[in-house]
Amino acid sequence: MNIEVVVNDYLLAWYLLYGASISKEIDKFKKTLYTKYRKEYNLCYKDRNEIIKYGKDFIPDNDIIYNAVLESSLYKSLKKEALRHRTHIEKIMNQSSSEVDDYVNGILKFPFPKTVYFYIVHPRLEVTEYVKDYYTLIWGSEKDKYDVLTVMLLSITKSLLYQEHNDSIYNELLKAVLELSIVNEIGDRMGNKNAYVLGDPNLSLIKMQLYPYWLMYLGYTDKEDILNRMIKDRVAFDITKYEIDKSLKKFSLNKFLEYCYDNRNEILNLQNIKVIQDVPLEDEYL
Repeated sequence: MNIEVVVNDYLLAWYLLYGASISKEIDKFKKTLYTKYRKEYNLCYKDRNEIIKYGKDFIPDNDIIYNAVLESSLYKSLKKEALRHRTHIEKIMNQSSSEVDDYVNGILKFPFPKTVYFYIVHPRLEVTEYVKDYYTLIWGSEKDKYDVLTVMLLSITKSLLYQEHNDSIYNELLKAVLELSIVNEIGDRMGNKNAYVLGDPNLSLIKMQLYPYWLMYLGYTDKEDILNRMIKDRVAFDITKYEIDKSLKKFSLNKFLEYCYDNRNEILNLQNIKVIQDVPLEDEYL
């Protein structure tokens, strides 16, 4: 998977116009522009997806307000900070490219887009938005490597799975599988301490019920290995009540979700899980 990290003048200007006012200077700047160019200010709100779609080839219908932004000293200052932020994100992605490929191929086993775009905006905006039609993340946040990779993988995987399974009957299963794969398993491999206790408490029961099958999906077929993994993740169940299904390790994440749905009456009725402890996951992951 190729990751393009980009600072786009028009998108950065758009977020300056319509994003959060992170300083009194920005708030005053926006109010001045709105007073002077009210019609253009209202019209340009619709441009975000067009900017993302066309990238450097985007041509605004009316460039009066964009010119006012791009020529300002405030914008030039913000762009310098955005460019520094781009360098930081590029470094994370370059250092993590093989790691990400391992996660995609070894855990998700799901066809990912060939290219994912990171459009960088000002880091203090705390923007982490995914535009699924263009495999694009709008990123303006000073979060660490774990957060960057988790948000990226979760956003893309969620979008791809929902394309396949947009029926509400899959809803809770889909959320649980997303958490198990990215927040828990990938989080665990990234070294996030006790990653299997992270997640939405409302999904804890269904995750407990899925967990034995999830280990089989990951390729655990030896009962002693399963027991050791169970202890490590702080999830307890009676392995004697489960038949090891070696075929699950050959499934993609999509096929695993379908398997869980097809066998839901058996999987979701088992009551032999003993312990799992969940703590809330930050809102941006849900």
